[in-house]
Amino acid sequence: MKLNRSALALLPLTAALAACNPTPTPTAPDPMAPFTGQILGWAACDATILGSDNAALFSELGSRLQCADMTVPQNWAKPDAGRLSVSLIRVTASDSKQRQGAIFFNPGGPGGDGLTFAPFNAYFWANGDTSTTRGANLKKMTEQYDLIGFSPRGVGASSRLYCGSNELIDPINPPAADRSDANVKRMIRAGKLVAQACQKNPLTPFINTDATARDLNLARQLLGDQKLNYIGYSYGTWLGSWYAKTFPEHTGRMLLDGNMSWNETMQDAFGLQPAAFERDFRDSAAPYLARQNALLGLGDTGEKVYAAQNALSEPLRSITANNTAGLMYSRDQLLFIGLVLKPAVVVDRLIRMNPNADLFDLLNLSAQQTYFPDPQLNETGVQLAQTLLFMRDDLLNAQPGPAELDSFNSTFTAITCNDTAWKSDLSAARALDDREARDYPLIGGASVSNPCLQWKGGPSVQQPKLPANMPPVLMLQNELDPATPQEGALRALNSTPSAKMIFIDDEPQHAAFPYGTDCVDGPITTYFLNGTLPGEKLSRCAALPLPGENAVVPVKTQGVSPMKRANDTVAKNLKVQNGALCVATPTLSAQSLREQRVSYARDEARRIIERDAQRIFTAQGAYGLQIKPLIMNRCQ
Repeated sequence: MKLNRSALALLPLTAALAACNPTPTPTAPDPMAPFTGQILGWAACDATILGSDNAALFSELGSRLQCADMTVPQNWAKPDAGRLSVSLIRVTASDSKQRQGAIFFNPGGPGGDGLTFAPFNAYFWANGDTSTTRGANLKKMTEQYDLIGFSPRGVGASSRLYCGSNELIDPINPPAADRSDANVKRMIRAGKLVAQACQKNPLTPFINTDATARDLNLARQLLGDQKLNYIGYSYGTWLGSWYAKTFPEHTGRMLLDGNMSWNETMQDAFGLQPAAFERDFRDSAAPYLARQNALLGLGDTGEKVYAAQNALSEPLRSITANNTAGLMYSRDQLLFIGLVLKPAVVVDRLIRMNPNADLFDLLNLSAQQTYFPDPQLNETGVQLAQTLLFMRDDLLNAQPGPAELDSFNSTFTAITCNDTAWKSDLSAARALDDREARDYPLIGGASVSNPCLQWKGGPSVQQPKLPANMPPVLMLQNELDPATPQEGALRALNSTPSAKMIFIDDEPQHAAFPYGTDCVDGPITTYFLNGTLPGEKLSRCAALPLPGENAVVPVKTQGVSPMKRANDTVAKNLKVQNGALCVATPTLSAQSLREQRVSYARDEARRIIERDAQRIFTAQGAYGLQIKPLIMNRCQ
C-alpha cells in the first residue's frame, strides 16, 4: 500500500506533535495505598472480647465504645510483602466539640495486650471523685480525648505470634542455689531451644518495637490526627520513646510511667533488675512486713524478715522468691508476701525436722500447725502451707516440658531479641549469673537461659537515635520500682534534654498513674488538658503511706510502727481458690454499686499493668523453671 502525496506532507507535523505530547509513563502503584487508604470500620464490640464479667460496666459507655481491626504491612520495609491485622478499641470523647485528639495506651510487656485498658480507664476516670482537681481533670480527659487501647502485633486480638517445637526442655533446678555445670548447661540449652523455636516462625522478624511504632503511626493517620498522644507503662515507655524518636513531628502529649532505660539496649535495661528486686525487697518490702509483725510473726525488723526468706531450703525458697517478686509490682499486694512467707517458714521447719517424711506425712503435719494468731487467717495459712507442699513436690519431681511459648511470651521474646543486640558471650553471662545468684538471690542467677544470647542474626531493626528535634515527654518514676529501676529511668531522663520527670520518693510499686495525689496527678492531667509541662527537669513528690499505715516510713528505716486495723480486714477476706490465694470481694449494698464498679475498673486497669509487667523479669528467669503464681487478685 502506498501513501498519497497529502499524507506524506502531514508526516513531519504529526511527528512534531507527538514529540510535544509524549505518551505518559504509567506510575507504579503506591504500596502504602491499601493501608493509608483504608477506612477503619468502627462498630460495636463483640461482648466476649471484653470479658463476660465486664458487660454491665462497659454497657454504660454505650455507643462511645467501639472496636475496629486495622490492616498493617507485615514488613514495613516492603509493604506489599504481606499483611497483618491490629485490633483497636476506643471510647470516644464524650464532648466532641472539645475533642483534642486521641490518647493511645500501652500497659507494658513487651507482649502485653492493652485492648481493654482504654475502656477500664475511661470508666474509672469518668466516674471517679470529681471533688478534687485531679479527679475533675481525669473526667475532663474522657470528655476531650478518645481513649484507645490496642493489641500489639503478635498478641491478643491481633495477628498472633507462636513459638513452639517438639524438643523438650529438661527440668531446671533453682538457679540461685544450683550453680553446677549440669544445671547451667540445662539453662543454656533451654535458651537455645526457645530461640530456635521462635526463629523458625517466619513472622518472628517482624515482631519488634519499630513495627509496632509504625502501626501506631498508621492508626494516628487513619484517625485524622496530626499528633499522637500516648500513655505508656513499663515496656510502654520503650515503645513510646521509640515512636517519639522515629516520628518527632507527629508526637503530641506523652506520659512514660515506670521507665526502662530507653536510650540504651534491652540488655542494659534487664540487667538492672536483679539488684533492684533484691534492694527493694530488702530495704522496703521486708521492713514493711516487719511493721506487721503482730499479724505475721516473721520478725520485728526488716533484717529478720529478709533472713527468713533467704534461710528457706530449696525449692521452697525459689517458690516464695518467685511470688515475692511478682507481688512487689503492687503496693496493695505487699502484705501477701508475708502471708505466703510465714507458712513457708513453718513448712520448712517441718521438712527439716522430718527428713524422711513423704508428701502425705507433711500434709498431715502441716494441718496441725499454727501459722497466724487470728483463727480465720490461720485456716488460710493451713491451705497455703499445703499448696506450698504440693508445689514443692511438683518441682522435686519435675518432668521435661515442651519448648513452647504462648503468644505473650513469644512476643516478649521476639521483641526483646529483635530490638537491640545482645552480647552473646555465654561464659561472661555465666560469670555474671554466679555473682547475681550470690548477691541477688531473689531473681538472680538465670539470665544465661535468655534466648536472646543465642539469637541468630542479631536484631531485625535498628534502634532510632535521639533526634535533634526530640519532642518533650513527661516521665513518671517511682523511687523503688523493682522492674524498671530508677537508675535506668534517670539515665533516660539525663540523656534526653527535652524530657521532664516527676519522681515519687519512697514509692515501691511498679508504675503509678493515676496515683491519687495532687502532686503527681495534678501536673500530668494539666499537661494533657493544656500542654503545660512542669517547669523543673525533675520534680519530687511524696509517696502515699503503705496499706495499713498512717505515715510514709522512709526507706531503710528499720523501726516498727503499729498498724491500723485495715490489714486485719484485708486478711480476713483472704481465701484459697484453685490453689491460689485470692481476696474475696465483700458484699456491697445496691447504693454502692457505682462505687463498686469504679473501684473494679480502677483495679482492673492496674491489674493489666501488673500482669504485663510481671513478664519482664522472665528475661532474668530460667525458661525451664516453671513456678505458677500463688496469688490471684480477686476470687472468682
